[in-house]
Parts: sequence; structure tokens; C-alpha cells
Amino acid sequence: MLCMETIIKIRRLYYKDKLSLRAISTRLGLNRRTVKKHLTTVEPPKYRRSVKLYPKLGAFIPSINEHLYAESKKPRKERISIRRFFEHLRIEGYTGEYPALCAYIRGFKKQQSSFTQDVFIPQHFEPGEAYQFDWSTEVVNLAGKAIKLKVAHLKLCHSRAFFIKAYLNETMEMLVDAHNAGFAYFGGVCKRGIYDNMKTAVISVGQGKERVWNPQFLGLMNHYLIAPEACNRAAGWEKGQVERQVKTLRKRIFQPVLSLSTLDELNAYLLEQCHVLADQFKHPEQTKRCVADVFKEEQRFFSQCTPYVWYKAKAAHVSPLSLVSYDGHKYSVPCALVGKSVTVQIYAKEIKVVYDGKCVAQHERSFAKNQTSYNPWHYLKALERKPGALRNGEPFLNWVLPDPVKQLQAHLTANPKGDRAFIKLLSLIAEYGEDVGVTAACIALEEKVPTVEAVQNIISRLIEPPIPELKVKEIPLHCPPQGNCERYNSLLTKGAIHATS
Repeated sequence: MLCMETIIKIRRLYYKDKLSLRAISTRLGLNRRTVKKHLTTVEPPKYRRSVKLYPKLGAFIPSINEHLYAESKKPRKERISIRRFFEHLRIEGYTGEYPALCAYIRGFKKQQSSFTQDVFIPQHFEPGEAYQFDWSTEVVNLAGKAIKLKVAHLKLCHSRAFFIKAYLNETMEMLVDAHNAGFAYFGGVCKRGIYDNMKTAVISVGQGKERVWNPQFLGLMNHYLIAPEACNRAAGWEKGQVERQVKTLRKRIFQPVLSLSTLDELNAYLLEQCHVLADQFKHPEQTKRCVADVFKEEQRFFSQCTPYVWYKAKAAHVSPLSLVSYDGHKYSVPCALVGKSVTVQIYAKEIKVVYDGKCVAQHERSFAKNQTSYNPWHYLKALERKPGALRNGEPFLNWVLPDPVKQLQAHLTANPKGDRAFIKLLSLIAEYGEDVGVTAACIALEEKVPTVEAVQNIISRLIEPPIPELKVKEIPLHCPPQGNCERYNSLLTKGAIHATS
């Protein structure tokens, strides 16, 4: 292939100097056919490979094409990678290299896309009209351990403002909490919500837009008065804004991998990024304004709302260890309920145990399998009968008590039957409340009487109602006193008569 300088010489000698093809080829040492070819060349020549040859792929091309056609009909998440397919071809006898297979597949996809190119139609949304929702899977280091988290994405279609929050799974209680938190962040609710066909929202997909919705999901929509709208199958472009948001925020926030101590710290960081990035991102349509400015205007079109209170209920039996189990984790309940049936209410962040219509236990929800969450106060009645369990009982191993109570414990357990005395002290604290009990313990230590009797006496004084102060001037007198000294004289007269008699 000739360089551009030689082509310029050929054209100049032919058109300016009027030399023949034979003379030009003799002077430049070129073939006459080459000289004739470049007489009309204007742009710099580019090398183009006319035919792509894959000698080692030749026998495998029919099976490769069949595989690529089958893969194109599958959802993206179900398709195998080129590397895995390359290893499969190796087993079948392919001796070529990986780059040759990649080059062939690129050409195949390019050829197919020229015939099946998708056309996207721009969409317009009015303020407060709709939002889009989706889940994404991200990897985060929590307390030094890499964990896959589910991140809920809500995006407003008009202003492009967004909200994200991370969870350990994407069950119904997490979906409800994500909507409550998202609408609280937005300050209101849109008219429509656009979703894909996730199982927590859609039970089955019919023809077109026909859907059998999850009744629990419809309860959420009914509370917020939102009209749910589901996308068609494998039609991610119908909620393309939130799909793009997932890819953008993965690069802006989650790469490189975040390292935090707890999930709450992560969500606090994500909430901060919602504010920061809204100020940084430019609105795609109103290019001179940022997303945050357009979002402030859109808030005027939202409907006001209150959080949707929802929980999953499950019947449970209290074991002889005074425990109930849910999702592989055990939670303690008051020991008086051993052997009884209770209802476990599951929220996104907490677990409540209800008996006879009353909440008898409440724990922070844990996703750790084969572990137990204890509340030592639940076992106080059992301790009164078995005081020796205080020293080695599992619920009491990591019991964090206030410092005054710990000091009293040291004084009491140093004496015979000190365990029983300390359990009696705990019973007083449970009966009258931690604030009153700890205050009484502090006073007992200050007065140098570290006994249960002293604490009980101090508690009686602390809870005794104050004596009301009477202000005499404020008491109304129905018969005001009169200054009449004659009454005293009459009394003296009667006294004299009584004395003489």
C-alpha cells in the first residue's frame, strides 16, 4: 500500500506535468497499473482485509452459529460467556486460539445487529407523573467480609432524582421499607410506578400487559394510591432510566468496592450520595440546570403520604429454652411463655413477638444462621428459681449492665447467697424501670449502704408522690373572720361563774 506522499507525486506528475503513465512508472519505479489506480485517489488509503479467514474454526462454524442463534434468544443473565464457550469448543477438538473465536463472534453479532437494530422512542414525563423501580446486586465489604447486597433503586422520571438503599435480600418486607424510605426522601408520591416482573410484585405474566399482581404488593400500592405498571418481558428499555442508573451508580459509588463496618453506615453513605450526585448531575433535557433544581420544582406535584406499616406474620411455638425461630435464627421471649403459641411479626429491621394481642418481645432482625439473639430480662423469672444459672447461663454471658449495678453486684456476690440478693435487685429494676433502679443504686453506693434493702427503701422514697404545698392566700374563705372582742369577755364571764359554782 502506497503512502500519501507517493500518491501526491503520481497525481502531480500526471495532472500538472502532463507525463504519461509509462514515464511516471519509470521515474518512480512503480507498476503502471499501480500508477493508474491512484490517479483518482484523494483520501489517504486505509488497509482493509477483504476476506476474514478462520482456518481452524472452519469445521466448527455451523455449530458456533447454531449456538449464537440460541444464545440470542435467552435473557442476558442466562447466556454463557465466550470464555466458557471457548472451553467447550476445546473439549470438542478445536485447536485454535481464543482471539480468533472472539473476532468471529464480533463479526457475527455485527452482521445480525445490522438486520435487527432496535429503535428507541424518546419519552416525556410530566412532573409527579411516574417513577421507576429496580433492584441491583452489589458487592460491599462489611466488617472486613465481602457480602452481596441487594440495592433498591427508585428514580423519578421527570426530574431524574433518585434514591438508593441496600438490603440483605429483596423480600416483601424489604420492598415495603424501600418504598417508605424512598417516598420519605422524595417528600411525596407520584401517580404511577413502573416495575419489571419481579416475584414480589407479579405472580404470573399474561399476554401483553395482563398481570396477576401479588396481593401484598397491591396493598402497598393501595396505601400510596399508586397505579402500578409492569414492563413487557425482556424489555428493560421500558424502564431505561433506572436501568442506566444502576450502571452509572455502580461505577460512581460501588467501584472500587466500598468498605464499611455496618449496613446502617453503608445506607447513611448512600443517602449522602443521593444528595451529592443530584447536585452534580446535569438534567439531560434542561442541560443548564442540575437534577436537584428540577427535583425541587417537581416536589410541588407530589401527593402527601404516610409510611405503610406492613409485616409478615408467622405462627411459632416457644421452645423449652424460651426461644422462637425464624429463618434459621432464634430469638428469646419471656420464659413465662414456654410451651405457648405466639405470632412472630417480621419487619425489615426488627422482629416482634406477639401473644394474646400484646407485644411481649422485640429484637433487631438478624440474618445470621444458627445463632441466637438473647434479651437477659426475659429469663429473670427463671433466675429466681435457679440463681446458679446467673454465672454460666448463655443469655447472661455478654450482658451489659450499667456501672452502678455492676458495682452493687460485686458487693452482693461477695457475701453468702449473694446471687439471690443480686437477682432480687434485678427484679426491682425490672419492676420499677431502669432509670429509677440505676438512680437508687447510685444513691445506695454514695451513702455506702450497698444492700438490696437500701435500694428498695430508696426506690420507695423516689417514687413516693410529693406532698402538695398549700398556699393559704389562695384558699377562698366563705365566712371571713370578724374582729369582735366581746366574745372573749363572754367566755371569761362564763369561766368565773363556773369557778364560783
